[in-house]
Amino acid sequence: MGTATIRPQLQIRPAREDDAASLCEIFNEAVQDHMETFDAAPRQVDDQRLWITAAEQDPKHPILVADVKNWVAGWTTLVSYDPRIALDDIGEVYVYVRRSFRGYGVGRQLLGAIQETAGKLGYRKLVGRILAENRDALLLVRAAGWRDVGRQVAHARLRDGLHDVMILECLLTSTAAPPT
Repeated sequence: MGTATIRPQLQIRPAREDDAASLCEIFNEAVQDHMETFDAAPRQVDDQRLWITAAEQDPKHPILVADVKNWVAGWTTLVSYDPRIALDDIGEVYVYVRRSFRGYGVGRQLLGAIQETAGKLGYRKLVGRILAENRDALLLVRAAGWRDVGRQVAHARLRDGLHDVMILECLLTSTAAPPT
């Protein structure tokens, strides 16, 4: 696999239907580790398969996987932030990394790949919501050029109570108003 200084060789590729069980397993690890902000219940493989099918039919909302020798180490997805026309070029990003691959740069490579993909798809901004106590995720996105927008106090209800959520954003293109 590698060490913290030797990164695994990853192939970032679109998710396939046969990845559903792996993606579900990785997602459920995040839920068990209390790293997932809003989905506190484990996901079923059939539900994950539906997500993959939807992404295959809607290229503006891809699911990418980090593949290490035919083993899924992590995944990321780009979902709609808001369907209104004034906000439809903003996407929300989720990144999940298998426990055994955390700390090896998988999340960084996935985040970079989804940022690049989003830029090619015409997004101008990405947003993310991260539990305030999830320091590793906050370090990851900040290192990738994301900035803090704010903190929502007692926002996410998880099994052990209410948790603060950080809102972050990444500008992909200039947000200057178009010339008049």
